[in-house]
Amino acid sequence: MKGRKGYFMIALLLTLLNAAVTVYSGVAIWKARPGDVWDRGLMVLLASLGATSLVNVWVQTILGSEVSLGSRTIECGQGVKSIPAEARGHGNV
Repeated sequence: MKGRKGYFMIALLLTLLNAAVTVYSGVAIWKARPGDVWDRGLMVLLASLGATSLVNVWVQTILGSEVSLGSRTIECGQGVKSIPAEARGHGNV
């Protein structure tokens, strides 16, 4: 449970920092260049990348904070059976 609180605090801090930067800088940039389509498009792209990374952090915080990558690879590897030598062939790779 201690690790879950740490993930939650990181996700919360990242969300607050992202919101602060967006409000402080984003609005000023958006108003400063009203006619430049490329700047606005780049800003929307960067904002959407930031939003998707925040979604990723929150999904990992809520769903998978107790699951490590090592345990997932072990679970996937348990169903694998070795191929007999006759089926593999005699080629030296």
